[in-house]
Amino acid sequence: MFDRDLLRSLRAVVELKTMTAAAEHLRLTPSAVSQQLSRFQRQIGVELLVRRGRYLHPTEAARVLVQAAIEMEAVDACARARLEELQSTPAGRVTIGAFPSACRGLVGPIAARIAARYPKISLVVREAYPEEGVEKALNGDVDIAVIHEWEQVPLAIPAALSTYVLGTDDVDLIVPSGHPATKREKVTVADLPEERWITDTTDIYARWLQQSLDAARIPYQLVGLVNEHESQISLTAHGLGLSLVPRLGRSPLPYGVAAVTLSEQTPRRRLMRTERKDSIDRPALRIVRQILDEQARTILEELKR
Repeated sequence: MFDRDLLRSLRAVVELKTMTAAAEHLRLTPSAVSQQLSRFQRQIGVELLVRRGRYLHPTEAARVLVQAAIEMEAVDACARARLEELQSTPAGRVTIGAFPSACRGLVGPIAARIAARYPKISLVVREAYPEEGVEKALNGDVDIAVIHEWEQVPLAIPAALSTYVLGTDDVDLIVPSGHPATKREKVTVADLPEERWITDTTDIYARWLQQSLDAARIPYQLVGLVNEHESQISLTAHGLGLSLVPRLGRSPLPYGVAAVTLSEQTPRRRLMRTERKDSIDRPALRIVRQILDEQARTILEELKR
């Protein structure tokens, strides 16, 4: 019987092409992965990897072993699923990957509901931004990944993954209390000349905001490039500038700021769950999936009121 840790390391190197990437994926050092593969190669007596330029390429022996590792994992997953089916009470471990605001606003309530109703289901959470969540779902590191995409910029989803739309998440304008915008039910960007703005460095909202301000032909300043939403709100509360923050997972606004609805058709986040199409549909996973879908619908509808 081959050592599963050695097979897992070999598979990671073959799929990710470099020792460094494999080590990061396995949460090991490159040296540790290299030592594992050297030991594995000595055990079987044949060469496993060949370096060509920057990347490592598998020999035929390595391909055989990687395929065996994949088949062993499938057999193991199938056996666990069948054992779960035999239990009268759903049980087992389910791992969810989710981006930070989904961890706060969605996964937390799900965890509480599962713990209360299905104490034998062990829920494990891994924080992962959308692209990372897709990768983790694809590699089998999580059973389900909660991800999001902006409606104007779809996320690339590999063919091996299935997706299900949970709903949409709106974004509000965050302003200091007493700002003239708070006296209106809705405002447009054109109503906000000569303002200072805090935005992030990469998001669709940064581009949308600048395009809208430029189209309105009004003077403005970008005074903050901050990716974390809670930090943006704090800076707005301290008077640095206005910000745009999604509703899901947003903490109660601190003293000194208010949320105002924008009247334009602003970009919205589309929330989805994704998982491998070939994953074994065991009872615990079905229950977590059902609760996730129900909870997401309820929470996202409440946020629109």
